[in-house]
Formats: sequence, structure tokens, C-alpha cells
Amino acid sequence: MAERRPTMRELIRQRRRFVGRRQELAAFRENFAVPPEDAAHHFLFHVRGDAGVGKTTLLRQLENTAREHRALTASVDESVNSVPEVMAAISAQLAEQGHPLKSFDRLLATYRQRRHEADAAAQQPAPRPSEEAAGEPRPSASSAFVARAGLIGLGMVPGVGALAGAAEPDRVAQAADRARAKLSARLRSHDDVDLVMSPLDALTPAFLKDVGEVAASVPWMAWFFDTYERTGPLLDLWLRDVMFDGRYGSLPANAMVTLAGQGTLAPRCWADYADLVADLPLVPFTETEARQLLTAKGVVDEQVVEVVLRLTGGLPVLVSMLAETRPTTPEAVGDPSGTAVERFLKWVSDETHRSAALAAALPRRLDEDVFAAAVGEEAAELYGWLRSLPFVADGSGRCGYHQVVRTAMLRLQRNQSPQAWRARHLRLADAFAGWQREIEETLEGDQKWEHERWLDYRLEEAYHRLCATPVEALREELRAYVCAYIDYASASWEHRWRQMLVEAGRDSGSGSVAAWGDRLLAESTRGDLVDNATRLLDEVGSDERAMSMALGLRGMVRADMNELEGALADAERALELDADCVRALAARGSVYLDRDLYEQALESFDRAVTMDPDFPWPLARRGETYRLLGRYEESLADLDRSFDLHESAWTVGTRAQVHHAMEDYEKALADFGRAVEITPEWSWIYAERARTYRSLGRHEEALADCERALELGADYAAFGRVHALRNLDRYEEAIDAADRCLASHPEDQAVLAERGEAYRMTDRFQEALADFGRAIEIEPSYVFALVCRGQTHEHIGLLGEALADFDAAASTCPDDAWALANRGALRLRLGDDEAALADLDRALGLRPDSLLALESRARCHRLAGRYAEAATDIERAAALDGQDLDIAFEHAMLVSRRAGLNEARGLWAAFEALLEEHGGQWDAQARVAAPIISRAALGDGAGAERLVAELPATRPYWQIVDVALRALDELAPIPGPDPALLATLRAPLAELRAALDPGPEGARISTQGAHDIR
Repeated sequence: MAERRPTMRELIRQRRRFVGRRQELAAFRENFAVPPEDAAHHFLFHVRGDAGVGKTTLLRQLENTAREHRALTASVDESVNSVPEVMAAISAQLAEQGHPLKSFDRLLATYRQRRHEADAAAQQPAPRPSEEAAGEPRPSASSAFVARAGLIGLGMVPGVGALAGAAEPDRVAQAADRARAKLSARLRSHDDVDLVMSPLDALTPAFLKDVGEVAASVPWMAWFFDTYERTGPLLDLWLRDVMFDGRYGSLPANAMVTLAGQGTLAPRCWADYADLVADLPLVPFTETEARQLLTAKGVVDEQVVEVVLRLTGGLPVLVSMLAETRPTTPEAVGDPSGTAVERFLKWVSDETHRSAALAAALPRRLDEDVFAAAVGEEAAELYGWLRSLPFVADGSGRCGYHQVVRTAMLRLQRNQSPQAWRARHLRLADAFAGWQREIEETLEGDQKWEHERWLDYRLEEAYHRLCATPVEALREELRAYVCAYIDYASASWEHRWRQMLVEAGRDSGSGSVAAWGDRLLAESTRGDLVDNATRLLDEVGSDERAMSMALGLRGMVRADMNELEGALADAERALELDADCVRALAARGSVYLDRDLYEQALESFDRAVTMDPDFPWPLARRGETYRLLGRYEESLADLDRSFDLHESAWTVGTRAQVHHAMEDYEKALADFGRAVEITPEWSWIYAERARTYRSLGRHEEALADCERALELGADYAAFGRVHALRNLDRYEEAIDAADRCLASHPEDQAVLAERGEAYRMTDRFQEALADFGRAIEIEPSYVFALVCRGQTHEHIGLLGEALADFDAAASTCPDDAWALANRGALRLRLGDDEAALADLDRALGLRPDSLLALESRARCHRLAGRYAEAATDIERAAALDGQDLDIAFEHAMLVSRRAGLNEARGLWAAFEALLEEHGGQWDAQARVAAPIISRAALGDGAGAERLVAELPATRPYWQIVDVALRALDELAPIPGPDPALLATLRAPLAELRAALDPGPEGARISTQGAHDIR
């Protein structure tokens, strides 16, 4: 149904009610004339200014302007408490305008139902240890604590500080603390579990899809977010994602968003998009604007206007309030030296009404019950009158004073009668406490921590006690924070509590209360957490339980910061105060783990898990301990349980490492992928996933992950980048990347060895030997560098040096199949067949799928006349890789030796066809040298001689020529080949090998040698 357009008379009346702000209105109105495709079009407006400057009034006028341009509009203020509530509010307002979001509404209804079921699962009372103090339940050290603790080094939450979980429904995260394991059984499907646990991932795409369809049918869509200084911490990341980042999809191009708040937008969220924000800063009215408003209200007497201007300073809310009384004389405005409150209430002559208006300023928000508690029974019937006052904003059955008016009234009452101030706040606190008790009588166990009204009442009780007795109440609130809120409360409620501290401190005039709120709100690093925990110890005084909890908290964070001495001292002190302090046990276990004291770590983690089986942090750390001990099944059990309780990137990333260690690479990649979804900006995940891609030979993906890790600041991913580039045959890029890394980290033996290998693959053997040598100097047991240096020595004909390197590698790591296979192949070349066979047997025992070992052992058996054994190895190798050139070559040699060249012709032809198709396996030298043998075997003397003539142009290295000569010699005793041809071919090859033989004159050393025909 199309929305009714306003009449001319209605529009004129709206405009006359609103004066000033012409520039801001013009900027917004003109935006509708600029197509979204034009770079001058703005998608985001930000109205900002101090309280009372007219932001809300301007926002309403901007919404009217949008409607004049036939835009669908929706507005949101601080009454929303979660992102799903924001989407629901927008959907409801669009439906009222005839454009429902039907698919989203259905999914939202499902979410609310499943959420209700999840809360029911989470509200089952948990058994408590018998030794805990009566009336003071020991809190579960929950995933909510982990989120609040901000242990970002462990990746336990996707952000830092109190708002880490605010982008998702908080009660679900808190319910997951005790009931995630129950959800799969209680809910209908895995999709339902995902919907409850990660509602934004499911709801937002559906919301944006429906919004896009609706937007396609209208000229414009405009959303307005008021009091954004309060809702910004909740909405920033989500709003940025739907507008600019595209995580869930994107808003349609004909959508505009306007934010209104007191301060600037948070740089951590919006800095990269500052150029896309149309900033509309508001200042008090100019004299002309103020006079215009007064004239519109009928206030035209010059003396009256001058008094109003002097009293208000042009602040729009004050100008408007005084204009509403339509004073006709200066005396009617009030004595200029009087208080602002007297001027706000100048027109209220009845003392009962005046007292009620003042008393009702004490609560932060009003409903009929709160009003009655504030003013007493004798004035309770005045609630309707109060709601009609010009400085009282009404909405959703509740109302509240304009902040400027309320602040003045609070200051007046606090200064006039401190005792009355205290008594009134205590009366309100007692009222909220009583309402909490009424709710608790209907609940079981810890259900109150998921009960929305109970949580609201708890905040307001705390606010009024802090206003009444700041010193005593602050101590009690901080004790409750460290002993209960951290463990039980959701992230957004705790954020509201921190904001409440600031407000209570401001309203009560208590700098210490406000300072605590400011410190906790500013908490963004682990260092902040440690500092605040230290201050908590000073505040909680002699309360041993609170001290133990604060010490345990500080110990956990210090352990995460690798401040092991301090962490252990905190843990031990906490355990002296409370031997069962789970946080302290977890912190101590973490210290032992980081010191490689695995058994002591397990003992502490075991006790922590026994005390609180649902605390994800010690479960995850115990899983890490088991991983380091190689006890992978136990590690997986702990990590699975921890991740079920709290979906942490660190936990699932550690589980991926376990899967990698078990060589279950696909599961490892799945877990790394989940970790990226949870914390997409964490470099460690990409660096670790690159390692798994490396193991799978998926070097393009490994390179992409290393590049991303480096972008995010993980310098240690430089090695992975060099490694990936080298394995992609991008040798010059690999060398360049290694140069850059070694410029700042010259002692990085892994990067040195990788650069050495890239040098080896690009004919730069001297530089390769230098890099391998330096890497081995730094780490003499570095097997990769030892084997690669041995291969380099072998390529240039220094076989004794090569054997020494392989010996050193095998001695350092007797179970390294690669080192043993290389040494076995060299020993075979040196004629030590028995030792070669021993090495190759051992290598295949360790790694049955080693193609190098299978091919070398097949050759060993063939040369010894053990043809059946050689054939078995060839069959095994071909089954592993039917396109491997070395295997195909050896197969043809075997059949030639065993059955003669006529029987082997088909295999030689097949080898050449394979070489034609997959020649990239070998270097240019091998691609010319190997066909010399096949052509000779097939009787093509001219072709073989042509290839011999071409070989010097490829700049061959000693080993490749030696292999070709040996193969010709092995063909000689076989019936079939022309001896004269073999001799003709052999002579120039022998001369070439002699020229390449390293000697006292330093014969030329050249060309690559990673791939050869042996």
C-alpha cells in the first residue's frame, strides 16, 4: 500500500515549527538531486553537537525532508539493545509504510523462538559446590568472563574490551557459557543452533536482501539513528559492515543513513571511511536563528527577547522551552540571576507539581511505577501531567527529561539538600531492589542474569545507590563486578553498567565513580585490564574472595601477555586466599605451559576444569598442553568442548594445528576457515593455514595467506612467502622477498636456506652454497639446509662433500626419510650398493610414498639384477604418480635390461610422450639429456646426436651429464643398441663432464638442478 503524501498545509506547518539549520537542511535536501552513481552523492550523514543543541529536532526535520522526496524512512534511538532489535525496528517501520520485509520477518520470528528455547536451555540451574558461602553463589568462570577479560592473545574473543561481544546478542553468548552443549539436542537443527549462536550471520543477509528488493520499488530509503553516542558502540561494526565492507551483503545504492550523536565517530571503526561521511556539526543558535524561533512562538517583545537570549546562550532546547511559555514581559521570563531550573519551572505555580517535577528528575528513565516511587503516593496521579511538559520526551510507554534540564535539576537538588538527595535516591534504590526480588521469586538458579527486566532494575538500583552513597556503593559495585558481573553478565549489559558508572559519577558529583566508569569504558588492551585489576585490588579492601578473583583475573591476563613471573605471583597469592579460585588455577597452568612444564600445567588445568567444567579457557589451554605432548585425541576432546562453550578463534585454530599434526589436512583447513570467520583480522590464523596449504602442495593459496598475514603485521610469515614463491618457480621474486626479509632479520636461517634453494634453482650455485653454509652456521642441525647443500655439492660433482652433508643430516635426524633417500641415491652413485639399499629401505619404512626412495631403490635392484624387486618398486611408484618422469625413465631402463630393447620400445615411446606433455617437471638440461638415451634406445642415432650437440647450449651441470653417461653405459650390454652409435654419443658427453668437473682451476659451476632424470 502506497504511503499517503503530506498535504501542502501540513508541510507548511512542519516548516514553521522548525527554524534555523538552513545549511544542514540544504546539504541533506540537495543530496536527493545527486544520483548515487555520482561521486558527489553522500550515503552517510553525521549530525553532531552537545546536548541541547537540537540534534533530535534536526533529525526529525531531516526525516520529514526525506519523506518529501518519497523516501521510505525508519528511525532508531537508544531504546534498542542489540543489532537484531535494530533490524526488527526498521522492518516494523517499513511495514507500517506498506513495505514489509517478509522473509526477514519470518526468519526473525524463528530466531526469537529459538532464542527463547536457547534461554530456557541456559537457565537450567547448575549444581553448586557445597562449600560456597550461603547466599553468595560462586560464579561459573564463563565464556562471558573470557569475552570481558579480552584475552585477545588467545583469540578467545573477536575484539578487545567490554564491547567484544556487542555485535551479537549477548544473552546467547552468556547462555552459551553454560548451555551450548544442550542446544543441539534441544533445537531442531544445526541451522537453528547457528541462528541462535551467530544471529547476525543469518539475520543480516536476509534483512539486506529484503531491503534491497523494497528499495528497488521506491526512489529512496533513509534511516536515522539518534543518540548515537549511546548506540554507536553497539552498532558501529555492524553498520560499517552493511554500508561499506560487504561482510553480509550491502545496502542498496538509493539508501542514505544519518547518525546523530554528541561526539565524533569512533576512529577505530570509521577512520578508513572518513571521506565518505558528510559531517554536520551543530552549534548553538545564532542570534538571528534564536529570534526567528521566538518570533514563530509569538515572543516578539524586544526586552523579553533580550532576556531569553542572555539566559539561554542560544542553546536551542532552552530557547524552545522558554518560548513555549510565551512570556510577554521580562518578569514573566524570570530573574536573570535565578537558576535555570526556576526558569524551566517558571510556569509551574503549584508547589506539589513543582516538587513532583523535581523529584521525577532523579530517575534516568520514567514509567508510571518509577514515577510513583520517586514522588510518593500523594503525587503519583501527576504522571500524565508530567509527560505533557515541554522538556519531557515520551516514547514506548516511558519518558525522560531532556538531558540539559535534568542535569540542572539534579545539580540543584544535590546542592540544596544533600540529606534529601541521599534519602530520595535510597528510596528509589530500595524500590528497584524490591522489584528485583519479585522477579527472582519466579526464577530458578541463575536465570536472573538472562532476565531483561531484572537486569534493567539491577542497573537502576546501582545507579541510585551510587548517587546516594558514592564511596560505599562504589566498593560494593566493584566487588560485584569482579565476583559476578564478569562471569555472568552479557557484554552489552556490562557496557551499560560501565556507562552507568560515568552517569552516576557525573550526577552525584563523585569524581571517583565517574573515573572508574571512564577507565572501564576505555579498556581496550590487555595492559588496561592489568591496570584496572590492580586498582580493583585497592578498592575491594579486605574482602578475600573479591581479592582472590581480582588476582586471578590479573594473573590470567598477565599470563596471556607473557608476564610469567607476575602471573605466577598473582595466581599463588589468589590461591592462598581461595584454594579453589578457578581463574588462579587457570593462570598458574598457563604459566607452567609457557615454561614447558607440561605435567605441572596439566595438574593445574585439571583442577580448574574439575572446579568449573564449563570454563572454556582452561579447557582450551589444557588442549594445547596435550597437543604439545603429542596426545592428540585428548587435545581434540578438550578443544572440542571449549569451542562448544565459546566459539574462539584461538581454540579452533589450535584444533586446526592438532589436525595438521595428525596429517588430517582437510579438517585443519576447515578449522582455520572457521577461525578466519570469527576473527578475520588475526594474522596468526593466516600464517598457520599457509603451513597446511604448504603441506598439501597448494602453494598459490599458501602464498595468498602469507601475503595476508604480512599485511596484518606478522613478520614471521615472510618465510612462508619466500617458500611459496620458490615452489611456484617464481625464483627471482622469492630471492627478492628473501632479500627484504634478511635486511631486517639477517640471522633467519629458514629464509637463508630458502634463498639458497632459489639460487640453486637459478644456476647460482656459489651463492646457494654461501646461504646454506650460513644457515648451517646459525643452526648446525638444520636438516633442510644440510640436504639442500648436499644436493648442490652433488650437482657440481663434489660427491664427498655431498655425502658429508647427507651424513650430517641423517645423524641429526635419523628418522628423516628425505635425508635418507638422498644419501641412499648418492651411495648408489658411489657404488656402495649395500649401504644405499639400507638407507632406501629405512626411508621407505618411514615414508612409504617417497617417490625418490622408490625410484632409487628400483634402480639399485636393477643394477644388482634383482629385476622382480625392481619391478615391484616401479609398480608402487607408478600407482602413486603415473606421470612422474623419473619413474617412467627407470621403468623403460628396467624392461630394457630385463627383456631387451624390442620389448621396451613401447615404454621408451611412452616416456617421450610423457616428457612432451609434462616436461615442466624437469629443468631444461634434463629435458635435453634424457631423450639422448631414449632416442638411442629407439635406434634414432641422428636424433640422439642432435640432442648431444644441443646439450652444451643448455649450460648443463656436472650431475646431469654424469647421469646421461651412466645411462649410456647401462644400455651398452643390452642386445639391440648400435655400439658405434653409443660410442659416438659417449665421447662428447665424456668431454663435457670432464670440463664441468670441479678441479683446482675452479671449473665452471652452473645451472639449476632440482630435477634430474635420476
